[in-house]
Amino acid sequence: MRWLSFLLVSLIALPAAANGRMPGANDIVFSSALPDRLITRATYGILESDDRGASWRWICEQAIDVSGVIADPPLGLLHDGSEVLLPPTGSALVSRDHGCGWTRVGEPLANKRGADLTLDPSDPRRMLVLTSTLRATDAMGIGSYENQLIETRDGAQSWRVLATLPTDFESETVEIAHSDGMRLYVSGADAARPRLGVVLRSEDGGQSWSRATLDLPAGTGSLWISGIHPSNPDKLWLRVAARGDTLGLLPARLYASVDKGATFTQLATTNKGMFGFALSPDGAQLAYGGPGDGLFVGPSDGSAFVKRSSLSVRCLRWPDALYACADEPADPFSVGVSRDQGVTFEPLFRLRDSCPALCAPGTSFATSCEAAWTVTNLQLSAAGSAPMCMLPWTVDAGVAVDASVPTPTVDASTPHLTLDARVDARRPGKRDEGCALASDARLSWLALLLLVARRRRR
Repeated sequence: MRWLSFLLVSLIALPAAANGRMPGANDIVFSSALPDRLITRATYGILESDDRGASWRWICEQAIDVSGVIADPPLGLLHDGSEVLLPPTGSALVSRDHGCGWTRVGEPLANKRGADLTLDPSDPRRMLVLTSTLRATDAMGIGSYENQLIETRDGAQSWRVLATLPTDFESETVEIAHSDGMRLYVSGADAARPRLGVVLRSEDGGQSWSRATLDLPAGTGSLWISGIHPSNPDKLWLRVAARGDTLGLLPARLYASVDKGATFTQLATTNKGMFGFALSPDGAQLAYGGPGDGLFVGPSDGSAFVKRSSLSVRCLRWPDALYACADEPADPFSVGVSRDQGVTFEPLFRLRDSCPALCAPGTSFATSCEAAWTVTNLQLSAAGSAPMCMLPWTVDAGVAVDASVPTPTVDASTPHLTLDARVDARRPGKRDEGCALASDARLSWLALLLLVARRRRR
């Protein structure tokens, strides 16, 4: 009956949560200045942890941008824990209170479409935002893009235009070399010939640029810079995917260049999307994978990749250990960490760990996330991952409650609401103390029907 309950909740909830997609994680963000702080980007908002993944707090999409259109935005974490996000509606959003409230950046980012952002590996206060805004289209349908690199050096307190790039390509990614902060790379696709990849390189911090091109295989159209060698800024890796293939249904390829992007060598291919790439801290090993092919790890020169697991890879990161986003419930976690190069993984975040943040009254979270949590809670429950934690709201009362009193939760054995044992979501520690899932916590389809019907009658 689980499929029936999930179908029911999904049909009712599609406009309100997860942009109509199944709940899942698809990126994890770190800051070298704050080793215990992690941010996971999910299809239903973002989740934050200040204890290296022992506990998590959820922020809904509606609290981030009132447009409700936040599908997989680039997200960065600054030196002081502030978050920068590039919504598809333009400009940039900054939060300095753990995601409870967000401020839209003005000039020079106003009305600019953010394509990518990256932190300076040697300075966590410095961030580059790459914008690519369509400004005109000629009679042949060929676009002209305003491509700019916009920089902050003071933790998003102020911004300036670092470089204005050519208008004849749509830019997609930007990276700063670990070993040389003056070495910048930007990638994209030619506006007139979408199967011609473009790589721009600057060796003087964005003052001047060299251009290289790569003929992209049939069926592709996106060129993403995925990594730069930590000690050799001339060596970089790029992924080539089908343009707009957000579901990862089409083949993708991995390329390397050892001469600043002058020439490229294909290292690997996947039958479906290649959503993950990660380079080991010493640059000797790399990992790649996707939702249909699993996880591969091997020498970064591509000489001997080995399939390490069948995870449905949604993201990869390798700051100290190898982190992977996967696809629950097919996989045993949404984010896991491996300390043996992908042979085994320890779950770090599961969907059942999705507990709402505790934010002050009047913040965008407090005013926007109650309805979204009701829908998200039902979706996770229907998927078999019902969170059972101290909520800032009751499940169906529609009003805020004090987090110091017991909160109604759904009892899996009966189709009515019961009071769960008190837990304190403010106390860091084991997941099961702040946001746990009982082994038998599964909503029946009848319970879901009653919950939905009760809310719809109001």
